[in-house]
Amino acid sequence: MVSRLCTLASSSRGNAMYVAGGSTALLIDCGISFRRVKQALESLSAETASLCGVIVTHEHTDHISGLTVLLKRLRLPLYASEPTLRYLCTHDLIPCDAEIIPLHETVCIGDVEVSPFNTPHDAAHSIGLRLSMPDGRRVGIATDLGHVTDTVRENLRGCDLVVLESNYDPGMLFCGSYPYYLKQRIKSEHGHLANADCADELVYLAANGSTRFVLGHLSEQNNIPQLAAQTARTAFAMRQMREGTDFTLTVAPARTPMEMAAF
Repeated sequence: MVSRLCTLASSSRGNAMYVAGGSTALLIDCGISFRRVKQALESLSAETASLCGVIVTHEHTDHISGLTVLLKRLRLPLYASEPTLRYLCTHDLIPCDAEIIPLHETVCIGDVEVSPFNTPHDAAHSIGLRLSMPDGRRVGIATDLGHVTDTVRENLRGCDLVVLESNYDPGMLFCGSYPYYLKQRIKSEHGHLANADCADELVYLAANGSTRFVLGHLSEQNNIPQLAAQTARTAFAMRQMREGTDFTLTVAPARTPMEMAAF
């Protein structure tokens, strides 16, 4: 069976992603309600009962708001880094009897090999993921990071499909209504990734073997999908890379599932 990926929601208001390969289906983050997760999966002809586990990248609300209910309903094992698990437990953000599994090195969850890597974000701890699927395909996911580190680049390089944050447009952020401290947080090296920085990284990744890209975690206040996509396409065009030949580009919808990507 081919590998499949679909964002169920992707924005600063809520994030969840479905990834499946072989007999294994995983939920990455649960920043939307269990009801929305269930409805989104049903719309994709998938079932919550098919899930083998949930991976949490970090503890911010837009990645965990639906986690407690999901774990109570489905009794799935929860994978996250030790600092993230410690934060979730000490703040009563997961059921006390939840099955928790520290994710600090490469592990196999069913048919999928999961390799976490650190991302620079202002959380207790934040990780990206490199997934090796049973059909040999590789997926790279990094949706909360203030800048692209060597570690991030090394883990995304060579992935067949990359989901990368394209969070904000600097002009929209500067002119927007956010208070000064929040603007400074977003554009800091441990905040979020601007459109142009994301675009530059996509060009590098395309030159090193990646062909399919999903722009994720767009701010609904400081970005618009058309602007994020155009910034990336312009960067590709400047390197004479052609969409449909050298790369494909999708912008993950903020509040609804994207079209399932089979790769």
